[in-house]
Amino acid sequence: MYNTGMIHVNNMKNLLKHSPAFMKRLWCQLAVSYTLLTFCAMMLLVVILYGINDYSDFHATLTLDNVEKRVADEKLIIAQAIHDADNAEWLNKVRNNIREKLINLEHGSRTSTYRITNSSRPEMYIQITSRNGYLLMSDPASFPEKIATLFTAQKKLTTVRTSVTWLAENGTIWIDMPIMDDHDGRIGHLHVLYIAEFDFMVQLKSVFDFLFFTWGKVFFLSLPIGIACGFVASRYVTRQLQKMNEVTESWRQGDFKVRIELPSDDVFTRHSWYLNEMAQDLEMYLNLKQSLAVRDERNRMARELHDTVKQKLFALGLQLAIAKAKPVVMEAASEHILEAEAIAREAQKDIKEIITQLRPAGTNDGSLYDRISMIADDFRRRFDLNIELKHSEPVKCNGHTEHHVLRIVQESLMNAVCHGKASEIVIACKIDQEVVILMISDNGRGFDIDQSKEEGGFGIVSMHDRVRDLPHGTFEIKSTAGAGTHIRISWKNEL
Repeated sequence: MYNTGMIHVNNMKNLLKHSPAFMKRLWCQLAVSYTLLTFCAMMLLVVILYGINDYSDFHATLTLDNVEKRVADEKLIIAQAIHDADNAEWLNKVRNNIREKLINLEHGSRTSTYRITNSSRPEMYIQITSRNGYLLMSDPASFPEKIATLFTAQKKLTTVRTSVTWLAENGTIWIDMPIMDDHDGRIGHLHVLYIAEFDFMVQLKSVFDFLFFTWGKVFFLSLPIGIACGFVASRYVTRQLQKMNEVTESWRQGDFKVRIELPSDDVFTRHSWYLNEMAQDLEMYLNLKQSLAVRDERNRMARELHDTVKQKLFALGLQLAIAKAKPVVMEAASEHILEAEAIAREAQKDIKEIITQLRPAGTNDGSLYDRISMIADDFRRRFDLNIELKHSEPVKCNGHTEHHVLRIVQESLMNAVCHGKASEIVIACKIDQEVVILMISDNGRGFDIDQSKEEGGFGIVSMHDRVRDLPHGTFEIKSTAGAGTHIRISWKNEL
């Protein structure tokens, strides 16, 4: 069943796809829909009115007078059949005439004629007896037991006048008609039991037979109504959608103050309410996103300043302190003053890089190992350190990754010098398939990692944040008091 439904849906889609262009327009689709709805509604109305009219005509047709009149019209033929009882043709003619008239009992005239068979399956049982009660004709030849009992009971009530009475409210009629000759002498009796009950299934079949001949007229009557309704509805829908489009265009341009206002309480009003709520939520989301972006940018700038300018200024302070401790002779302090000047220039360069860092970083021509070597040489020169570099093969990475890795290396070396008082540092880099692993170890004093987290050390937090910005980045730090510090970072290399 599911597959059959899907086939019908696909067939409808293919039909619409290959249909003329005007069939795809809203007004045409609405016109078709309204035409079908109007057609169905009018057909239903026809069914209801036809059924009500037939039900009324059924009761107007099935009356004692109408039945008596149809039977009384056959008195002469019945009298002739009784006189010529040996001639079966007259009895057959009587039987056929009475049966034909009662089975097709009618009401009205010309085009408004109603026939009892429209709503019922009439049954009848006929007997003609002679003056002496001798049975001349029975139709059918033998009656059902129930009918025979009813006949026997009613024949005991035989009268000298025609009697047509209801035996039950459901449409059972008893006809007792004496047959007279020309001299008003009774020559026989006609007894008829006529049963006609309203049958819903018969009535329904009659309705569908009527619809079969009238559906074309109903459809052509529905067509102009459907087209007119389709044009009116499409115009209304288009105007409301246009209002909604104008407001959503304002939202697209960033103006969320505008709201959709539709007049009546219909489906468009409900959708406009949902859209207005969505616009309000979207405005709140954009404001929150802007606030988060500002906060993230502040954190990034703080991290950059901590990892660059703060370190340079710290080194500058050390050089000036050494120069201050030297003799007053300028020749002895000149080396440290020149070093402090170089550090100041580097700090100025770092600040300039931070200011212009909002531009996307490009890929450097050198490898990551070359940049780390430059940082190691700088630390060797400033702090008289023994820094050993180990690498398996040159690693090239994109500017974003390289920037964060170099800052982590700078922060690690500065922590080893300033806090760990290390004299030897080993930097090792290797590639395991597509994953780059960088390890930094020193022989410094080490520290308590948990205590550092509780005190909120910005250096370790900064390294954690930078590793999170690396593709599939991981960060691990191990340190023991008196045994130095070991840092391990890894990331997936994506150029």
